[in-house]
Amino acid sequence: MGKVIADKEKIRLDNFLKEKFPDFSRGYFQRLIKNGFVKINEKQSESGHKLHCGDSIEIDFADKEQKILPSQIPLKIIFEDKDIIVINKQPNLVVHPAGYHQTDTLVNGLLYYCSGKYFPFLVHRLDKDTSGVIIVAKNEKSKEFLSRQFQNRNVEKKYLTIVDGIIKEDDGIIETPLGRSREFRKKIVVGAASKKMSKTFFKVIERFKNATYLEVKPYTGRTHQIRVHLAYIGHPVIGDAEYGKVAAGGKSSEIAKRQLLHASNIKFIHPTSKKKVEFSAPLPEDFKSVLGILKNEKNHNF
Repeated sequence: MGKVIADKEKIRLDNFLKEKFPDFSRGYFQRLIKNGFVKINEKQSESGHKLHCGDSIEIDFADKEQKILPSQIPLKIIFEDKDIIVINKQPNLVVHPAGYHQTDTLVNGLLYYCSGKYFPFLVHRLDKDTSGVIIVAKNEKSKEFLSRQFQNRNVEKKYLTIVDGIIKEDDGIIETPLGRSREFRKKIVVGAASKKMSKTFFKVIERFKNATYLEVKPYTGRTHQIRVHLAYIGHPVIGDAEYGKVAAGGKSSEIAKRQLLHASNIKFIHPTSKKKVEFSAPLPEDFKSVLGILKNEKNHNF
């Protein structure tokens, strides 16, 4: 419970609380006000209420209202403290409830794991079939701090992937605008109508007979950025059913049941210690299995 005295005249309640408590979002205070956790002079009010100097405001910093159902889903926890949880997300797992996935997502599993002690906040996302490291905030303050780092592009992310075909360059940068397809809104495309400039760095780890193992670093964080950029240069991620069709005769449908894209490392400033921290996630078994197949194929070829 917190208490503050208004020192401004005719300012909206939600704006005033955001100014006084900058670690929390305006939307957070609007939810608290709507759910009755904020009182002015011992009376409930609305977000748009105009304050007067001397008004007494009481705030119950409650967690976000929980509407998502918990489900017992196995979680691979890399790190946990009072502010964050770092997860190694398994492939074939949606991160947040939507559409047909209402009870079988990462958030459902986190709600079961936390047992009502807090509400888990996602600060970034991974595609359903992308595996690897993902950060979850355990409170509103940590969520705001981490979200600002993502918005300001201060989070360093590294991915591992296997793509169709042989990339001749040892490293390179793909820089091109991305946007949503006008025909298929869920699909991201490169084209004249695309307005969001995007930049991806890649480095070759190993070349196989008809595939290349890459380390990839996205400088921007657009939806499907890595997958679209690699498909754009003619080397789609192996197993990518959405963007891999451009590779006629490629390996996508032969040796992988999902897109072989793995978020291997992430580096950011911790919300409490304010020190830079780094976490990594080991490769999942299906990814390692494909690497083994490609290495054997390469060795038998020479």
